[in-house]
Amino acid sequence: MALKKFTKPKFLEQIGRPLVKRLLDEFEGEFERERVVLPDESLADAEYYAALAKLALAEGGLPERFSEALYGIEAMANEYGKARLMRGVELAGLALDNIQQATYADYAVQVLLADPVLFNEKLDEMRITSLSSFEYHGCEAPVDRRATFTAPDAAAVALIKGDIDTWLADQREGDEGVTEIELHEVDGDVWFLIRRGDSFARIPIVDGARFTVRHLRPARDLVVAYSPERDELRVHAKGVGEKKMLRRVFGQRLFGDPEYFSVRKAFTLKPLKDEGPDALEVAPGSGIDKVVLTELEVRTNDEHDAVIHWKAKDLFAFAEATGQRIMPAGGQLVSAGFQVQFTGQSKPRMVYLRAGNKLRLTRQCDAAAVHRWLTSKGFRSPEEELVNRVSALRNEPLERN
Repeated sequence: MALKKFTKPKFLEQIGRPLVKRLLDEFEGEFERERVVLPDESLADAEYYAALAKLALAEGGLPERFSEALYGIEAMANEYGKARLMRGVELAGLALDNIQQATYADYAVQVLLADPVLFNEKLDEMRITSLSSFEYHGCEAPVDRRATFTAPDAAAVALIKGDIDTWLADQREGDEGVTEIELHEVDGDVWFLIRRGDSFARIPIVDGARFTVRHLRPARDLVVAYSPERDELRVHAKGVGEKKMLRRVFGQRLFGDPEYFSVRKAFTLKPLKDEGPDALEVAPGSGIDKVVLTELEVRTNDEHDAVIHWKAKDLFAFAEATGQRIMPAGGQLVSAGFQVQFTGQSKPRMVYLRAGNKLRLTRQCDAAAVHRWLTSKGFRSPEEELVNRVSALRNEPLERN
């Protein structure tokens, strides 16, 4: 993955010469060891920034630690990254200059130089929380465990790693396994970032004038998040088998029962049908300023099995203006897309909800605020039985996960 922002002089201008110099001075020894020639400091701003951008464009010759720092700054140089960094800086009691006037890039560099550990902690938080698609798994009798739950210690994490490695060994031949598991406590939830080896791949590459094929095992991240407040597990993984394995492993290691998270936490779209636009109301101070319904998928429960997909800037406004009936009299609401304006963010973000146990957030969404809103408006409905259309037509019982 190539650097994008540091190859643009305009981005470097947002950081400014004094802060750029401090950043380069931090890695001075590594530049000298690897014989990296930095731009002449006597150059005018425009020429200096252009030369530095050209250096970043040829990143293959840069010290590895410096390249990692640049990637981190790029990832945090946005309003969502700045907001997360500002919360961390406030809690840590750091004193930084010109916080209100700082650009996103300027502020990211300031925090990195002032407290690299804090910066990397917030960078990791953003990376795992920016993953968009999760399946939700609850338990038969959820308990608010905020006052009693403690994150697993190193010994418990080692057991989780061993369980996953055993499953991987059973599924495939070879030495594929988990390299590490990182724990992060974010917004009251405990997140587990699991780095594992994926299946081998053969990738064509060009090395100079020579074409060859590299045989390698790429890395892949799994993410599991436990919410003590809702006593539920969120899983980001591939395939039914992998997801089932994770919910069983974490059920066993967190609560001594592999079937603890055996209930699909139901999301329901019923409030849209029952309350209409009122279902989109938000409470002041909730972290969300406005919600607009922009997409809706409807399925008819009849012999036609028709699927209708509505999409507009504001579906409720469209329905009122045109007289169109977007909510089915009979059928089933399958999924919905919401445009959510988060407090403090200039650009709205999309949230996609599917009846059942799937929620997808686009980048830079505030997941905690989304969960609060869904719960307060009745979109979270753990008591409601899931609608499985095929099982209902066949008169078969609904299976758990």
